[in-house]
Amino acid sequence: MEGKLPEIYWYVFWIGVVLISFGAAYMGGRSGHQRAMKALDILKMYAEKGAEPPPAMMDQLARQALDPSQGGQPKKEGGRGALIQGFIGFVFTACVSYAVTMWLTDANAPNWAIYAGTAAWAFFAFGAFGLLLAALFTREK
Repeated sequence: MEGKLPEIYWYVFWIGVVLISFGAAYMGGRSGHQRAMKALDILKMYAEKGAEPPPAMMDQLARQALDPSQGGQPKKEGGRGALIQGFIGFVFTACVSYAVTMWLTDANAPNWAIYAGTAAWAFFAFGAFGLLLAALFTREK
């Protein structure tokens, strides 16, 4: 070997990146769903008894379901801030994808890798454009 990694390692690397990304997104969504289901179970208990839950508990459940990382406090950031954060993330990912695609093109990589890279940077670039438009035309509450 002349200092080059065998091709199988690149396949394993990219498969690992995809699996970790989708796994992280899945676990984040699952934890939010489980948190909301616990709040619904408490409300279901009150509904089965035919009793009205105390207003203080309703407020606490609503805060918990919205954002548990704030310690039961409602989110302070509005929709526009979240859209701008998404825009920044999409722009960064589009730039990295574009750089990797250009590197693959210069390295005479297989066509499928170049096509996948082009699809990735185009997806993130169009997504960034959409998020920017949404942030510009979203009203603050």
